[in-house]
Amino acid sequence: MLLAFVFESVGAGEWLVLLAVLLVVMGPKNIPSTMRKIGNYYSKFRRAADSFKRQLMEMDYELERTVNEAANEVKAEAEDITPEPDYFGDSGFTPPEEEEKEEGEGVGEGVGEGVGEVAEEKSEWEQANGNQPNQES
Repeated sequence: MLLAFVFESVGAGEWLVLLAVLLVVMGPKNIPSTMRKIGNYYSKFRRAADSFKRQLMEMDYELERTVNEAANEVKAEAEDITPEPDYFGDSGFTPPEEEEKEEGEGVGEGVGEGVGEVAEEKSEWEQANGNQPNQES
């Protein structure tokens, strides 16, 4: 990345000037060893950067794996605590659609009986309290 920036920002003429200055300052004998040292430092820097990147990726992977394991454990605990109800399993419950109905059963079943019971209780209460039903004259 750094070299890409350097190569893009420095033109060919500028490189020639830099090489000429390097040749005059360092001398032709020292240029190969100096370039070798620069290459070694650059490779050490790249190895350190790659190692750091690899360590970060491993830490990220470990963190993600730990979070997934914890989430799975919590999910399993929640399922153990509140299992889904077995509506139609071994509970003996049969849904209304599956129950066999006899003739006469269905909507409004027992309504007449309930009204009769209320009427009997009302008349018993009126007799006990001495109240007679209103009679029109």
